[in-house]
Amino acid sequence: MKVCIFLFLITLIPSVVVAENAYVTDQFEVTMRSGPSTQNTILRMLPSGTTVEVLGADPETGYSRVNTASGAEGYVLSRFLMNEPAARNQLAGMRQQVSNLRQRNQELVARLGQATASRDELRQERDRLAKGNQDKDAELVNIRRVSANAIDLNSQNQELQTTLQTMNHRLQAQTSEIQELKDRKNRDWFVVGAVVLIGGILLGLLLPKLRMRRRSSWSDL
Repeated sequence: MKVCIFLFLITLIPSVVVAENAYVTDQFEVTMRSGPSTQNTILRMLPSGTTVEVLGADPETGYSRVNTASGAEGYVLSRFLMNEPAARNQLAGMRQQVSNLRQRNQELVARLGQATASRDELRQERDRLAKGNQDKDAELVNIRRVSANAIDLNSQNQELQTTLQTMNHRLQAQTSEIQELKDRKNRDWFVVGAVVLIGGILLGLLLPKLRMRRRSSWSDL
């Protein structure tokens, strides 16, 4: 009995050693027939990855009734239909997505470079405006200081104008007073001269008479 089992195991060893992993390729064509059997006419060959609309499935025959995008209707084996696209088609789609993402990434990098350059320009413009604003502030402070000084000078000027007007009024008053004194002095000198003149005339008239009286009085003695 043990010998039989051993011989049986020996017969199994070659089959185990020879076995290898294998993968069914998705690159093949599926027959679409006019009915659900191999006896029906082949209408066309559907390449792998072709999209079809399943109208119904018959588990007994193993066929599904399908409709293609072009409007052709027929039967294909259900085991050749998948809910997901073929791996080859998925890989092509993924490659296209990767290509689109790379292109999108390049566009974003370019836009980022432009945005960075614009940001740097805006920063420079902001700094320039900030410096200009500081200069304007300093100029405004200087203007305000000059304006304050000008206001003070204007106030002082008004005070000086008022003082000058007062002094002019006083000078005019003193000038009038001096002129009046001069006029009075002239009048006084005129009166004195007139008195002296009249006195001289009177003396000139009286002195001869006095002399005559003295002579007559002396002769009477």
